[in-house]
Amino acid sequence: MINSLTYLTRRCPRKCGYCAIRDAKNVGPELSPEQWIKAFKILKELGVQFNLILGNETWLLGEDLLTILKSNTVPFALYTTCPEPTFSHYRDKFFESGVLDNLSCGMDYPIIEGLYVEDDSYHKSKSAFEAFKWIKKNYPDVDTQGNITVHRKNLKAVPLLVDQLSQMGVFIGMNFIHWNSDGKFDFFPGREGIEDLLFKKEDFPKIVNILNRILKSPGLLQNPEILQMIVNKPELLLMGWHCQGDPYGGPSIDADGTLRVCGYRTGRRTNKLSIFDLPKHWHEWRDAVYLDAMECPGCNWAYPMMVRFWEETDNIMGREVFVKHAGRHIDENKWSKRIIE
Repeated sequence: MINSLTYLTRRCPRKCGYCAIRDAKNVGPELSPEQWIKAFKILKELGVQFNLILGNETWLLGEDLLTILKSNTVPFALYTTCPEPTFSHYRDKFFESGVLDNLSCGMDYPIIEGLYVEDDSYHKSKSAFEAFKWIKKNYPDVDTQGNITVHRKNLKAVPLLVDQLSQMGVFIGMNFIHWNSDGKFDFFPGREGIEDLLFKKEDFPKIVNILNRILKSPGLLQNPEILQMIVNKPELLLMGWHCQGDPYGGPSIDADGTLRVCGYRTGRRTNKLSIFDLPKHWHEWRDAVYLDAMECPGCNWAYPMMVRFWEETDNIMGREVFVKHAGRHIDENKWSKRIIE
């Protein structure tokens, strides 16, 4: 299975505590739409089967985003925080075009009347909730996913959120909070900035109990297999998993076209290459990723964990999981109706 990850832009409309912490000084100018069209063609030629597309905020590209996606033939998931008024300004045009057939948003809290949380992630959850409601009303065939980042403050609310999203017909991806453990993760702060969100060993029994509750009724959860891994070995939540030198099979591209070891780390060697060096320098890139990844102390990122799990168990089913939100626990008639070439 060859998956990839692409950061289209470094722009972000928000300034929040636990969010993308990026050192823009180390990144060149963003690629033009024409360059991205060429880059996406290279991904297709490399045999990439699924591409996770992130920003920081993808919709800030405006109509350039639609231009880029029109050229892409690799199945993808597009992540957005649905920032207003940008999201409302473009949403009809983007979804009417048929080019954008999916919507993925972060949603870390259930939306309950009267509930208010002084947390930027709660406000982003409300934006996502409104976007999902709008999509289900106006474009019900569009594939949707709510991405939950589980941490100490929202742990108790996660089962309710899983139920709420499942009842809306929104698929669910679940990830667990990370921190910059060695100073070389450039997408989140160190422990000192988010200590109140991070899990400790004494939290393990509570975490296992809640994950078991979810596993009994996973709804439209995309990765129950990963939750079971954590139930069996909760120390994985302390950044205790390792990709063993291969995060997800395909390249990770930064906004300036340079390659990254993975979505969370630039690496010392990998970023000397760009997407336009592939496929000619494929073996050089693979060696660089391996060496950079083996210097990583580890993470607990669900995306590469899922890639590895399905590679080792059922590659064909794995592709269905990523592209169609399939699941052994989900009736096939509920899978997304996306077409796989």
